[in-house]
This record gives sequence, structure tokens and C-alpha cells, in this order.
Amino acid sequence: MAYQPLARTYRPACFAEFVGQDAVAKALANAILTGRVLTNLIFTGVRGVGKTTVARLYAKALNCAQREPGSAEPCGLCESCLAIAAGHHEDVLEIDGASNTGVADVRALQETIDYAPRRSHYKVYIIDEVHMLSQAAFNALLKTLEERLPHVVFVFATTELDRVPETIRSRCPTFHLRKFPRELIARRLAEIVAKEGLAAEPEALAVIAREGHGSMRDALTLLDQAIALGGGIVTLATLGPMVSRLSSSPYLDLLAAMVARDAKAAMLTIEGLDQSGAELTAVTEELCGFARHAFVVRELGVTGVDAAFLGLDEGELERLAEIARAAPALDLNRIFRTLVKCRTELSGEALDRFVLENYVFEWCLDPGLPNLEDLRGGAKLATASMATTPAPLVAPGRSLRAGVQAAIAAQPRSGNPATSTAPAAAPTPGAAPLRTPPPATPPPASAAAPQPRTPTTSTTPTPPTATPPTATPAPASPSFPTTWKAMLEALKRPRAVLALKLEATHLIEYGPAKIALAVDEKTHGSLLSKDEQVKLKDQLQQLFGFSGGLVVFPRAAAASAAPLQETLKDTRVKAEGERQQKLVEEARNAPFTKEVLAVFGGAIEDVKTHSAQD
Repeated sequence: MAYQPLARTYRPACFAEFVGQDAVAKALANAILTGRVLTNLIFTGVRGVGKTTVARLYAKALNCAQREPGSAEPCGLCESCLAIAAGHHEDVLEIDGASNTGVADVRALQETIDYAPRRSHYKVYIIDEVHMLSQAAFNALLKTLEERLPHVVFVFATTELDRVPETIRSRCPTFHLRKFPRELIARRLAEIVAKEGLAAEPEALAVIAREGHGSMRDALTLLDQAIALGGGIVTLATLGPMVSRLSSSPYLDLLAAMVARDAKAAMLTIEGLDQSGAELTAVTEELCGFARHAFVVRELGVTGVDAAFLGLDEGELERLAEIARAAPALDLNRIFRTLVKCRTELSGEALDRFVLENYVFEWCLDPGLPNLEDLRGGAKLATASMATTPAPLVAPGRSLRAGVQAAIAAQPRSGNPATSTAPAAAPTPGAAPLRTPPPATPPPASAAAPQPRTPTTSTTPTPPTATPPTATPAPASPSFPTTWKAMLEALKRPRAVLALKLEATHLIEYGPAKIALAVDEKTHGSLLSKDEQVKLKDQLQQLFGFSGGLVVFPRAAAASAAPLQETLKDTRVKAEGERQQKLVEEARNAPFTKEVLAVFGGAIEDVKTHSAQD
């Protein structure tokens, strides 16, 4: 049997196992227990926090045949639970919104809604990445949500809730799934490692939890990779080539060099990170985080913040406190903003190192803003000079501001050794008015960030390139199915709605050179459209390599030429009816049943294979 990734092996099977999202699990369980079943829901959150998992749990709980009274937990053992877990339950359809984006896809889905569930109480449609639907598709879906049938449940999952129209969101309760805390991920990883009978260092698991960035699935995927790389043993040394950082020392050294405006030390640190193979985009992001943390520590103090809240250990917090104490007011904030701007210009190319070095070097050599105490001292000096000097400090035609600036320029600058100058002589009584051109007006001390020199490579920062959403890749084209039934069975996984639609068509001719179908104009008349036929042929070509001709006839016209075969749907319904009749006959002929009927009288009308739910 093929190996199954840890993220799938240890996917929660009941609400009790869905840790970290307690509020969502409790709300859904209470809705089932109180009979207030939510039929239109939206689950939103970043990747890997359990949106699709909780949708499946909800479908299990609604359709479980052996759920205990007074409990919302699915049994996980009945036919319905096992089918949902395996992903082939007829009444629970998972649809990829990224590959079924058009209004025609929604209309095809609507054509299947009127049919009653085959084996369960509810038909559950789980649409993942629902924000990828077009505006026309959302408009077509709106009426379905308003005039829903009692046996239909829609569950939407999205990572971009703001792209879902307000008209849809206002009709669906929205559940926000949070990122998993780092401690919870590390604890879960330790449990899984123990169950797998493997060895792992707690420090290594802590690093994997940090690199998961709140996503349990990402952390489990990284753990899978670490187990494979380490041969079943997960250590810090194993994680070296896999993660952005094992030690925070280089990042803290670089931040300390920027605070001290030590360009040489900063450049050497960047060179060391680059030579170690670190990705400079990740380096810049980590450095941004440490600059932000240091700014918080400087303003709130070490006792005012929690190391776990910042995602730091005690050693990192102490080092950040030292850097913060050495930083002038607001410098850490300006460093953070400079690095954020630098990050937008990194593109993953070889030039990234030069871009990062340019920003860091520019920061270290930029004189920055004047010290607040210098400004106050300069203003006092100018006021005292005007009070004691008979001759005016400001000549006619010269502003008072220019005189104050000249007095300030005469004071030594503190906190900036690279630009210190000798103090100018104080004006003497009766001296001629100052004629030295005043220096450029310094920016105000309350500015949020310095105005860095424009890099020579570009006059305008390059905006970050938006990464397009990753569409589900089409599966590799297998060999052409030998029968029509085999094709539809293979079609159910990638195109569940389309497979249900084609099951209701009459097959006239089937082969790699031609497929001919007959459809009912009232229920599936959309297939008579040339556009729909072109789209259907393209999908069959992508999935099965079909390059022949596709012809669709109206059923009435095709039936007048020759008798039509029954549809696969009719065949299945007939088989289910025969199976049910067989069960009734077996029950009637059973000795125990005969004895019961002999005692109590009556007759057997029907046989059900699972218990009904309230």
C-alpha cells in the first residue's frame, strides 16, 4: 500500500480531535444537537487550518447512521462515515472552485440538487476556494441559496473572504478558523512522532512548529520531509537545509550592526548568510520580524512583553533588549520600514544580495534625523543669544527660522559619529549679522520614517509581484477508458457534478473516434449548446486524451430513429430497487420474521439498512 502523508493520516476524525478550533467545533455540534442544522456555511482562514477537514466532519455528523443519541460526534465506522472519509460518498460532493468557475458549472450543479439523497439524509456540497467563482457564477448560486431544499447543505471554504460577494456572505454563517499557536503545533508533532515510533529532538520540533507559521498541515508536511531526510530521526542538524533559520544569531548581529550604523559589520553578516545558502527574501522577512520585536521591547520594556507572545525564547529576548537599549528613539521603527520596502524589491534572483546590501549600507551611512535634545538645546541657545545680543541675530530679510537653524547647526550632533563636525563659534555682541547660508531644514522629529536616498537602480520601488492562485493541475491523461461506465467512474473524482449529469444521458455510440449521446431537452438541454459541447470535449481531452468527435442529440429525435439504451442512472436506480425488493423477500421468508408475523399479524412493506436520524 502506498505511503500516506502524515497530514492525511492524522486528520481529525471527530469534533473532539479538532483541537485549536474549539469555538467552531462547539457551534457545529450544538447546531446538530438542537436540530438547528446550518444549511449554508462559510469556513475561512489561512491555508492548513482545517477548513476542508471541518466541512467533512460536519458532513459526517449530519449523515452518520450510528450516531449516539445526545451526541454530535460521528461514529466513524458506519458505511456513510467510511465513504466520506474515503472521498467517494454519493451524497457528499467536493467541488474545486478554482477549476469550476463558470456559470455553466453552477447550472450543472443546480440540475443535480432536486434529486433526493441516495443513502443519507443530506446532500452536502463542499465548494473549496469558492472565491474563485466568477461574478456570474455567484449570481447563479444566489437563488439556489435562497430557495434551498431541506435535504441540501452548502459548505464553502475560502482563504480570501473579501472576494466572496456580500450577497453570498449575508446568507451564510461565517466561521473564522484561527492560526494554530506554536505551542499547540509542537505538542501535536510530539504526539505524532511518538505514535509513529520515531525519535525527534524537542528543539527540532519547535523549529518545525515555528516554520509552520500557524498552519498544522504545513508543519506536518515539513515533519514528513525531515523524517525522510533524517532516516527516521529528526534533529536540528537534519533541519539545516530545510528551514530559513536554525539560529537567530546572524539576524540579531545584522540588526545590531544596523542600529550601530556599522556598515562593515552589516556587510560581513550579509555575506555569511548568503554563503550559507539562506534565501535572502526569507532573511529580510526574519530581519523585519526582529526589528519589530526590538521596537516593541524598547517601547514597552522587557517586563511589559511576553517572549512566547513574540515567538521568541528567553535568550533571544535578552539579546533584543540589549539592542533596543542601544537604539535611538524611533530608529528601530525606521529600520523596520526600510526593510519592508527592501522586501518589496526582492525577486528571488541573484541581484537580491546587492539590493539588500544597498538598503542596509544606505541606512548605515544616512545621517538620519537630528536628536530631539539637540533641537531643544539649539532653540534655547538662539533665544538666549537674542536676549543678550544688542545687534539682531537675524538680519533684515532673513527669517527667524533660518537663524534658529544656524544656531542648531553650530551644536555638535549626538548619536551620529559619521557626521560629527566641529562646533561653530558663538556670535559675539555687536557682531555683523550671520551671512553663512543656512543648512537644509531638518525633517521633524515626529516623522514616522526617514526619507532614504533613492537607489540608483530604480527611481520607483517595484511593487511586489502578486502570486496567482495555484489552480488544481489537470491529472495526467490515462489510457482511454474501455467503456462509458468506466469513463464516468474515472470522471467522478475531478468532475463530480459533470459525471452526475452525464449519467442521465443515453449513450448512442462510444469509442476513441466518436462519442454520441442523447439528452432530455427539459433536464439537460444545456448539453445541446455548441459552447457546452466544446467545453465538454476539452475536458474529456484533458482527462482521457479523447480527440474524436462529440455529438449530442435531443432524446426525442434520437428515439425516433432507433431504440435508446437506458441511462446509467436508470440502471443504477433499477438495481437499487431490485436490491431493495430482494431484501424485502428475504425478510419475509426469514423464520424469525414469519414467527413475528404469525404472533402479531401485519405485513412487511419495506426494509431499511440503517437507522433513521431525527
